[in-house]
Parts: sequence; C-alpha cells; structure tokens
Amino acid sequence: MKKLLQNIARALKGHLPAAGILLAAAVLIPLSIQEVKPVRYTYLLQEQHSAAPTAIFGTPEEDADYKLLHVRADSKTLGDAQLVLEKGQTVTVTANGETKTVTARHETVENLLRRLHIKPGERDMVALDMTGETLKISVTDYWLYSWEKTVETGYSTERVEDPLLYKGTEKVVQEGQNGSYVETYLDLYMDGELRQTSFINRTDDTSVAEVVACGTRVDSVSRDDRISEDHPDGTGGGYLTFASGETLSYSKVMICSATAYAIHGYGATGYPTQVGNIAVDPKVIPYGTRMYIQTTNGSWVYGMAVARDCGSAVKGNIIDLWFEDLATCYRWGRRNCTVYILN
Repeated sequence: MKKLLQNIARALKGHLPAAGILLAAAVLIPLSIQEVKPVRYTYLLQEQHSAAPTAIFGTPEEDADYKLLHVRADSKTLGDAQLVLEKGQTVTVTANGETKTVTARHETVENLLRRLHIKPGERDMVALDMTGETLKISVTDYWLYSWEKTVETGYSTERVEDPLLYKGTEKVVQEGQNGSYVETYLDLYMDGELRQTSFINRTDDTSVAEVVACGTRVDSVSRDDRISEDHPDGTGGGYLTFASGETLSYSKVMICSATAYAIHGYGATGYPTQVGNIAVDPKVIPYGTRMYIQTTNGSWVYGMAVARDCGSAVKGNIIDLWFEDLATCYRWGRRNCTVYILN
C-alpha cells in the first residue's frame, strides 16, 4: 500500500501515467479496506453439559443449527462470526455485573450487544449458554464450565465365611451387577482457551458386589484346636467357632459330671477303647452320638468324642472319659463338663 501511494505521488508529478495509477488505486484500495475488517469477539458456545464448549473466533468453518441459535459460515462475510438469533426469542444478557432480559430480533448476537450498548473488552469472551430453555449470554473475561464424565465399572467379588456351610463348598448369595460412577470437573476458559481443569467430586459407584459364601463347617476338629466363640441360636442349638477358623454345628448343650477310666479292650458296642470313645448312659445319650467336650470353666479340653461304651455307674447325666493311662485319670478325677451334642 505504501508503494502504491508513492507511485500515485510520482504520477501527479508527471513521472508515471497518472490515469493508469489512479485506476489501479480505485480498484485496489476498496478491496484492501474490505479485507482488513476486524474480528471483534471470541465466542464460546455451550450446547450441553457433557461436552466442552465450542470456541469461535472470526468466521466459523461451517454452518450449524442449534435449538436457540444459528451459526452461519459465509465466506463473503469477513470479520466477526454470524451467530443469528430467531425473532421473538427471550435472551438474558449478563455484562458488567448486570443482567437484562430482552426479546431478540432476527439479528446477530453482535447486533444484540450493540443495541444494549454492551462492548466487550479486549480480553472478554461472549459465552452463550444453550443448555436451558432460554439462551443466556455472558460477557466475561473468564468462563467456568462444569461437566461430567460417566465411568463404567465392573462388579467386585466379596467372599464371606458361612459357619453352617461345609468347608470346601461355596454358594453365591448375591449376584454381582456392573455399574458406574459420575465424575464432575470444572474448566476455566480465558481468551477463548481452556486454561485449567479441576476435579470437583465423584458419585458413589452403583455396581453391586457379588457375594460368595465360603463354608467353614467341619465334622470334627483337631484335639489341639480350641473354641474361640460360641454362637447359640436361641433354640438350644448353635455353632462353635474355633481358633483355626473351622466351625462345628451343635443341636444341644448338656452339663455332665465326667469321670475317667483307662481300661484297655473293647467297649459295649464292639469298638476298641481309645481316646474319643467314651461311656454314656444310652438312655440319655444314644450310642453313636458325636460330641465336643470341655470342662465348664474351659481349663481342660477333652475334645471330640463319640458314645461307644456304657458302665454300671454311668447313669443319667454322667459320662466316663477314656484316657490312655491311670495317671491322667487320677489327675482328671471328676469334673463338670460342657457337652456339645453335634449335628
């Protein structure tokens, strides 16, 4: 442009054909003026909560029709974006700490701001919130945008002990269900660009865990195992939890006076005498009954036992416990015992 003006000056002095230069100036100057029409505003279009806003600076690349706005990409229109409002729609405009509600003409957003005597500053953005029923326009130097992300989740598996289910067996007591949770973030926009994203919160996971019951019940425990807890069920029965984690189920609890004997041979039912085969009154405790026995104060644990023998002095709630030697029998003497009748 500077060289063109110099040539015009020379022509006026007679150095160049003035008519040709003036014709060139008449053609080129208006084109140059048209091409430098300034871009005015940076627009942010917020269409939905789950998507980032669309930034427009200058002429948009393509047409787009939203519920509350029409974007026109006119290659012949240089400069500011053509964001067209429908005639008669209600628009709220916030600028300089003041909010106005106006009725739009068939006009651009730029023209609406001009009618309201609102001139965005050099670093301001024109944010258009189209997420509601009414278009909301904000003229601001920053824009906070909250958005959500849904994360799909699978279900976990929880294993719980079942004292009444036999050890080594499992049972699904609750089916697992996949779920999801929602994360909320806050974006900060300045100068039409995303400057910062902050995590706000996360909802609870809606997945439902699969629950698998794992049995701990056994028919017998080792003699060195000990009861850690008794769980009566209120009907006379219940189950015993042992230090090993294994459980025994019982149907009845008896308090018996227990004596000791060490006769070697065979009992009344033909079973050999040995630790665990004890004498009972079969009218009170039938032969073959399985028991777990310890003293009432827990100071001496006899352990697992089966009713295999009887005796002339073993009547009513009396039991006779077999030991390997007389010395142990003497130490035992006679003690009150808690007898758990096992299922």
